[in-house]
Amino acid sequence: MKSFWSNPFTWFVVVVLAVVLAVATPRVSGVMGRLPAVIGQPLELKPAAGQREDDRILALITFNKSQRQQAESWIRGLKLQGDQSISWIRMPVVDDLGDPIRRAEAEGRLMAHYTSVQDRSNLQPMFVNRDTFVQSTGIVDINQAHVLVINRNGDVLARVAGGFDEDKAQVVREMLFGNVRSLGL
Repeated sequence: MKSFWSNPFTWFVVVVLAVVLAVATPRVSGVMGRLPAVIGQPLELKPAAGQREDDRILALITFNKSQRQQAESWIRGLKLQGDQSISWIRMPVVDDLGDPIRRAEAEGRLMAHYTSVQDRSNLQPMFVNRDTFVQSTGIVDINQAHVLVINRNGDVLARVAGGFDEDKAQVVREMLFGNVRSLGL
């Protein structure tokens, strides 16, 4: 009796299927991950800086309140409060297990911490399963803050971890401005 794999028709089907999958798979050059489909809403439903028509947005990702200082170091280091050339958002990732009471409590804590209109205008929390968020964005370590450069489609174009330093900032600036200018976009 012949093996299933010894049949030439089987090999033909396997090769055709491989070619079809290779052609059909979307390819996006330079993408390191993608934000999950469920995107958080600004708490006050006012337009966030990240919702402008800019091609690239700086997202300061935190997973717990102890990481706020690392995110603040990026705000100070890049002078984001006074610089309108960079669209940016704070994106605290809140592990959402579908409980509306726990979500309301988390929203209350965020509102209590970010009291000014300016702080809230750049606040776009993600109420999402944390594991899903980490997996889709390619983040490896949730024990520190992360800075992502994302495009309007939610593709992660650059990712650095930890507090501000000039070497990391150069990577972020290059992805925010350098590649866009060199492509003439």
